Amino acid sequence: MSSARSAALAGGVVSGALLAVQSRMNGALSVHSGQPVEAALWSFGSGLVVLSLMVLLVPRIRAGVREIGRAVRGGRLRWWQCIGGAAGGLLVAVQSWSVPLVGVAVFSIGVVGGQTLSALVVDRAGLGPAGVQHITPARVAAAALAVVGVVVSSTAHSGGHEVSLLPAAAAFAVGLLLAAQQAVNGRVNQVTGQPMSTTWQNFLVGLVVLLAVAGYQAAVSGGPWDLPTGSPWWAWFGGVLGIGVIGIMAWAVGEIGVLVFGLVSVAGQLMAALVLDLLDASTRDEVGGRLVLGLLITLVAAAGAGWAASRA
Repeated sequence: MSSARSAALAGGVVSGALLAVQSRMNGALSVHSGQPVEAALWSFGSGLVVLSLMVLLVPRIRAGVREIGRAVRGGRLRWWQCIGGAAGGLLVAVQSWSVPLVGVAVFSIGVVGGQTLSALVVDRAGLGPAGVQHITPARVAAAALAVVGVVVSSTAHSGGHEVSLLPAAAAFAVGLLLAAQQAVNGRVNQVTGQPMSTTWQNFLVGLVVLLAVAGYQAAVSGGPWDLPTGSPWWAWFGGVLGIGVIGIMAWAVGEIGVLVFGLVSVAGQLMAALVLDLLDASTRDEVGGRLVLGLLITLVAAAGAGWAASRA
């Protein structure tokens, strides 16, 4: 296995771990806010501010942003390949609506199920920069095993929610979009050569989507829209971690493909979630054999996907 592929596999694990920590940060903000979408707006908005400063201060990143426009005008990129950030914005919007109705367990199962199924199709269609990735029995088995692992892990935190079809279907649908986001981000990064340029574009599009969702919520509910006072200081830095998540994704997908990246990212997310649960006194008692078993199953699936990719 090449050093670049090994680094991309490790990057996928790190990206998933960062996403788990970011979710805790955004969750802490959401608890202290009047509207759940406020935490998402802060995360995307603060991340975009940091990225915009990088664009202004770093010539290579600024050149990468300009290259996106030139690539669209020259036909090297299609316009729809430049709106991958909409999937991230929709993910957070669906999360803020569906989790209170069906719980984190059903939401996670829906997202991962949609993501793994879509990743097979996206790789087979060659939407990502790695080109066409054939659907082999090993890849299908790894995807199915990953879903089993997430189901086992998630049922350890079922929370007693009854399953409602519409929120669960929405979670599955947004999971389908995530694999496409990873693919088109890889395409954009192939053109820019700068992961931070690709990440800036993602944050911009995601923020526009979230502003539209927030505007709709404000029109329907009428508030309150208060600042999330009382949140811990560390909860305000979720946007910075999001930069790392998208930046790694934009680069690593080109090396290992959408399916393999998604599976190793899920494995990293579950491992980080386990560590966070063990460190938090309020959730430490919820860590049991089912959660650990689900994590081990997912790790086996990720390892199998990486092995199949290296053989290919």
